[in-house]
Amino acid sequence: MFTQIVLNEYQSKRERVSPPTHADVQLAEQLSSEVLEPKIIIRWLSTGEIDISATSWVGVIRFSHVDVHVVPKLVGGQLGVLRMLQYAAGIELIRRLPSERPLAAVKTNLLDLTALFLAEATKTLIQDGLLRDYRPVDDSLTALRGRLNLRDQYLRRFGQLHQLECNFDEYDGDVPDNQLVAAALQVACRRVHEPDVRAAALRQAAIISEVCEPPTRDADWYEKKIVYGRRNARYRSVHELSKLILRGFAFEDLYDTSAGHVNAFMFDMNLVFERFVTRLIQNALDGTDLWASAQPRLRAVIRNDETGRTYSTVKPDLVIEEATTGHAVPVDIKYKLYADKKLSTSDIYQLFFYAYAHGTDHLPRRAGVIYPTASTVSGPCLSIKPIVGPTAAWIAGAGLDVPSALDAIDRHEINTLHAEVRDIVSSLTAFA
Repeated sequence: MFTQIVLNEYQSKRERVSPPTHADVQLAEQLSSEVLEPKIIIRWLSTGEIDISATSWVGVIRFSHVDVHVVPKLVGGQLGVLRMLQYAAGIELIRRLPSERPLAAVKTNLLDLTALFLAEATKTLIQDGLLRDYRPVDDSLTALRGRLNLRDQYLRRFGQLHQLECNFDEYDGDVPDNQLVAAALQVACRRVHEPDVRAAALRQAAIISEVCEPPTRDADWYEKKIVYGRRNARYRSVHELSKLILRGFAFEDLYDTSAGHVNAFMFDMNLVFERFVTRLIQNALDGTDLWASAQPRLRAVIRNDETGRTYSTVKPDLVIEEATTGHAVPVDIKYKLYADKKLSTSDIYQLFFYAYAHGTDHLPRRAGVIYPTASTVSGPCLSIKPIVGPTAAWIAGAGLDVPSALDAIDRHEINTLHAEVRDIVSSLTAFA
């Protein structure tokens, strides 16, 4: 019996399913590992049911007899995730699709949706012509090409003249820019379930594999190798989608078995939401007397009294500063359901610490938190004070209506959106 289970982030479900295989149990344990922050908590119960508790991680998990889809409801579904990434990166991820390939076919599957956009973007890239460049090659040839590698010739072929160890530059498409796209397409072809999407990915993978061979599937390796300029600027969108797919699968290759094809494609909405909000606030404050610094580090706040050296660093998501007074207010960006529940105790402790670390004796110490909502809301407003004495710090929260913000960006209503964001900033910082 095959079962498909769909739930939202932070939602829990329990359904009757077929018994798990050994690979199913291994993958569930990896996803629920306590060593790292759990991506999702999945347990098979003795009653024949599966118990699922989602976190901020969204995507699709494929067990032998169960598909689990965690849908990002807070941002307007899977397409909203790509729209957020598009805005945060300042590039075009979502292109117009052919009318014969509607999004409805993959609307409940983040992997298939991402692979669909990757296949279409790669198709455009190939039509425009793949990038070619010089790359260094070491090879054994029957005739000299480039330069003779004297050391290798002496060590490997002493006294031989029918094979020469040559160093030369090859001009072709086997470069990191194309290798990254090829690696992502190869991974997507093996995992995608929707037939039309798989066929589209296979077609583009076949074409691009003729010009390059990916040396690795490590997205970070490609990120270090690739430097963007005029020649490869058009690759940015395809690379973002490619890295999204490679990182989504990075942890699960051990459980990709031929008997059941067990795997998972997931990524953390905390990071997506943080990137989106950071860019939105920075753009909204441009031209004002406020500015926002992303993840600034304070190293001298916590010190080891025995050594006199910094013991730990403080790094809030944002610090909003006022030019005239120098007053700074740290702001944390949390992808949590704080519109419907209280701030967690751990987040209150963290925000109070940020407020204290960035505050001064002559200005009120404040900290803020931004969370996603279905409509713009404010609150909570908390104050922290000792049993005896004045208030030590204030904490303010505000919700950002992500779907409405994305719609405003699509409609080019940027000025109205920026004004709303500045109101949110004002409610958190009390600068105005």
